[in-house]
Amino acid sequence: MASEGEMYSGMHPPDHGRNALTEGLALLAGLGVILMVLAAIIGVIDSGIASVGLMFAGGAALFIGGLAAWLGVVRPWENFDDISTPADDGHHRGDHEDEDEVLALPDETSAH
Repeated sequence: MASEGEMYSGMHPPDHGRNALTEGLALLAGLGVILMVLAAIIGVIDSGIASVGLMFAGGAALFIGGLAAWLGVVRPWENFDDISTPADDGHHRGDHEDEDEVLALPDETSAH
């Protein structure tokens, strides 16, 4: 299989916005969700623990902060993928099409 550099020779590889900053912010928001779920689990098991509310509030703060920072960095509303138009895959179909090209079919005797 060709590497990404070979596949996009002469072109820039597509930027999907995945770098250390965006992944770190997504992990921060994910950690907030995990803390909220753990607080809910602990709260169901033993509702007498006073720190469950603080744990849930901290998870919510991490989630909201991570999500807001991720939205500020990535800005997905500006770079959305329009699925009604096909993406350029680099094969340049139509540039070198030869209508006289004949495809070779496999020999039926070799299949048995």
